[in-house]
Amino acid sequence: MIREGINLYFSDPRLMMSPGGRFLVRFVSYFVYAILIAACAIFLLADIKWIFWSGVLLLLFLSERLINLNKGERSLQQKKLRGDVNLAKYLSPPAFMAVEYSFERASVLGGSFCLFLLKRLINGRGIKTGLIRMGINSVEFLNKVDDVLGKSLKNNNNSGSKEDRKKYLLAEVQKIISISLEEAFNLHNGFIDPSNIFTALSYCDDPGILKVFQFFNIEQGDLENALIFSRFNHGFVLSKFLPSNLGGFARNPYKNRHRIMNRAWSARPTPTLDKYSEDLTDYAREESIGFLIGHRNEYDRMIDVLSRQGRPNVLLNGEPGSGKDTIVEHLAFRIAKDEVPPELFDKRLVKLRLSNVVAGADQSEFQARLKKIIEEIIQAGNIVLYIPDIHNLLKTSARGSFNALDTFLPTINSSVFSLIGTTYPREYKQTIEPQSDFAEAFEVIRVEEISSADATRILVYESIILERQFRIMITFGAVKQAVALASKYFRDKLLPSSARELLKEVISNARDRKVKVLTSDDVINIAQRRVDIPLKQAKADEAQKLLNLESIIHERLIDQEEAVSAVSRSLREYRSGLARKGGPIAAFLFVGPTGVGKTELSKIIANIQFGSKDAMIRFDMSEYQDKQSVFRFIGSPDGTMTGSLTDAVLAKPYSLVLLDEFEKAHPDILNLFLQVFDDGRLTDNFGRIADFQNTIIIATSNAHSDFIKTEIENGKAMAEISDNLKKKLTEYFRPELINRFSNIIVFKSLSPDDIISVTGILLKDLSEEVKQSQQVELVFSDEAIKEIARLGYDPVFGARPLRGVISEKIRSVLAEKILKNEIVKGSKISVEIENNNLVFNAGQI
Repeated sequence: MIREGINLYFSDPRLMMSPGGRFLVRFVSYFVYAILIAACAIFLLADIKWIFWSGVLLLLFLSERLINLNKGERSLQQKKLRGDVNLAKYLSPPAFMAVEYSFERASVLGGSFCLFLLKRLINGRGIKTGLIRMGINSVEFLNKVDDVLGKSLKNNNNSGSKEDRKKYLLAEVQKIISISLEEAFNLHNGFIDPSNIFTALSYCDDPGILKVFQFFNIEQGDLENALIFSRFNHGFVLSKFLPSNLGGFARNPYKNRHRIMNRAWSARPTPTLDKYSEDLTDYAREESIGFLIGHRNEYDRMIDVLSRQGRPNVLLNGEPGSGKDTIVEHLAFRIAKDEVPPELFDKRLVKLRLSNVVAGADQSEFQARLKKIIEEIIQAGNIVLYIPDIHNLLKTSARGSFNALDTFLPTINSSVFSLIGTTYPREYKQTIEPQSDFAEAFEVIRVEEISSADATRILVYESIILERQFRIMITFGAVKQAVALASKYFRDKLLPSSARELLKEVISNARDRKVKVLTSDDVINIAQRRVDIPLKQAKADEAQKLLNLESIIHERLIDQEEAVSAVSRSLREYRSGLARKGGPIAAFLFVGPTGVGKTELSKIIANIQFGSKDAMIRFDMSEYQDKQSVFRFIGSPDGTMTGSLTDAVLAKPYSLVLLDEFEKAHPDILNLFLQVFDDGRLTDNFGRIADFQNTIIIATSNAHSDFIKTEIENGKAMAEISDNLKKKLTEYFRPELINRFSNIIVFKSLSPDDIISVTGILLKDLSEEVKQSQQVELVFSDEAIKEIARLGYDPVFGARPLRGVISEKIRSVLAEKILKNEIVKGSKISVEIENNNLVFNAGQI
């Protein structure tokens, strides 16, 4: 970031000249250089020594000008910007020529300066490659720019004086180049080049630019990431400019000598510490570590704490893969570059692994090693100590009589050196937090997962290495899709690790298929195979299936038209991309008597949306009626128990969550779902965030079942019953919770004919099961089906007893006959009614 207090402006006399004046200046410049080149050639051929050496000096001058041909007047890397800064001084010649051309066209013809600039830059080096990486045809892009620019010129009202017009355009130039300067800083460029300006255009508010970028679905930041490919991928020789810990070559090809002495020569050797540790500043000088994208807030806060006088100790607390080590290694890199506050200047950042200190030592030797290490650190005076997994220090304290904590804690509290530790949320809760003296010695900094934008940037850099490794072109769309899908569906690991694994799997699959260009569709196909749910936008056949979703559901569910219609609408909205963002896919409250199909509909939805009934997470909320049960849901405060709900959703982020008998849960648990229904997120007591945005939540309730039955019998419409029921449900649920459900769906009692239909479905399932496992055809007469339906119907429990009746009257009888060899493979069993009893008649198929 460019620091505040800098006055940016743009001033170059060439822009204020007439076109003829600019041409004359350019012509004179070229003419002078032509004369100098000719003079240099003549002088070098001369026999007179002083003329020859004059030619040599002239050749050196011309060579220097040639080397710096594409460099600006001033470099962004030479010194820090302060005071008044003229942006024109930092433009590379190609970038200035693009600005000059666009300024001239806009001032003479009118129209949009930004569109003229965009058109000029399209064919620039690397920019066309960047567009290709985004899956955009550069010719189509140029045609669209021409089209929008043409309309801009037609609608142009070029009123006012030329001077006013130039002042307005100069303000536009300053605005664009100011953003370009920020882009150049972020990429550590020496100068503002055309690619920085092209990226900056995505942040401008010109209507024509917005129209072009929206047409090609280009989002802010996409261009910057896509152009990284072309920036680092022009040739193998340029790969040394990649961050070396991503696979590029370190700029220093020779191993640096281990440096223990500071520049003031006041430090002391640390042989014992060196034996059990690694000096990260040595690695940083070789540029093998230190690359950091994201985590800027955490890094800045860590620097502030380490630079203060009292207790300069930091504890980085985050899940595995959150980037704790990377933040510390970046500090080592900044120390090596002298880009740290005075308190950290010329320090050594040393990584001490406790496992190395403990290895092969008994209690007395471990104690001696630890004391010697602390003594050397204090005497050296230039050490910042880094202990990964610092919770292990407390665990070693429990071994034998020696207490490592007693040795370390006085030193930590005395602030004689800075200490950085890392831990995990669970370890912090269980091990560190109970040791209040130790915990209070640190400033705890929570390290969260990096953003999708930062993960995309990291994967773009890594893709350059993967391309060379696998000889495949990776489009920016593939990288972006991998991050989007990983953050949404693969939550077992944090970004960027989850996206990296997905991308590598896609690359491996593409290599096996001999695919040369990796696209977003390839990523979707592999992700879809892994999660076994549809991820692509619905195609024609699937669209037809979604349009007929009610019929498909009714193949398994009898009646309940209102429920089926409401569910179908929600699924269609989700698959067409129109579902509400932020919360779950849908949150339903199914209300009605027992045994009318509430759970069955939930299973059908799980099968349709998530590909399997096993994708359903089921909770009996009658088990969560006391106040303490909330901790079973989200984890205990002391860290001894994780949460059943959060664990389940973290393990299965794409699932259906079924909450049976929702009204019986404790009010504190019901309150948890206010946040879930609103934001689609729930934080457990370990600080982990369970993401519900890819779940469907269904709560079932038997509340006011008698009221529903009475209203239906009185002929009331279902819409009216639903409205009245909402008011009555406030006896069980807070109004704000009721209003957060996507839909409250009323289920009515099943009629005798409905029970017969349900029986037919269950018996059909049994017949298919028997045919697959025993190769036996099982058929039922209509009378048999009606008899089983009669036996399985209960006015109170609806169709729920049916499965028990089928198990007792059909399954158990079949099992006995199979074991007695009365039924063999190839048989046909007909179940019929004879003398009011179910009989099994065997025959051959």
